[in-house]
Amino acid sequence: MFLKTKNLNSRLGFTLIELLVVISIIGILSSFSVVALNSARMKARDALRKGDMAQLRTALSLYYDDNYQYPICGTWVDDELQAFGANDIANGDNPDGACWCYINAVEAELSAGTRPIMPEPPRDPKNSSNSCLADGTYNYRYVSTPNGDSYAIVYTLEDGGEKIMRGW
Repeated sequence: MFLKTKNLNSRLGFTLIELLVVISIIGILSSFSVVALNSARMKARDALRKGDMAQLRTALSLYYDDNYQYPICGTWVDDELQAFGANDIANGDNPDGACWCYINAVEAELSAGTRPIMPEPPRDPKNSSNSCLADGTYNYRYVSTPNGDSYAIVYTLEDGGEKIMRGW
């Protein structure tokens, strides 16, 4: 009878190289998912900004119906609003400019009274203080004409640049 001898070269597990290849493949696949997740988050924040603007337009229309003017704040730079930016529109000596107008005119007026139109007006999802000094890119900025018959709000999308919402 022949005795079976064990072959010392027989494979009972994985080699270190095989394990490293599998781990590196898993790492590459997970990095793709993180990139896709960041893109989805960016699109979600942009969708929130657009929704905020639609809600704000409605609230400002309701305010106009009650007061026959929009909240008055800031200085209208030109008819085209070509130079409308974080520091292009000033309110007196306030360095925060149009961001200050959004908080102190729009938010204050819409949330005032016993029946506020909008108890908590929206703020940018990446800048909850809405300060141009804290974040000069992602904030909501407001300016009106001196008589309050029209306004403009500027906001920035992460995938589309600066947008201007006008109302009159």
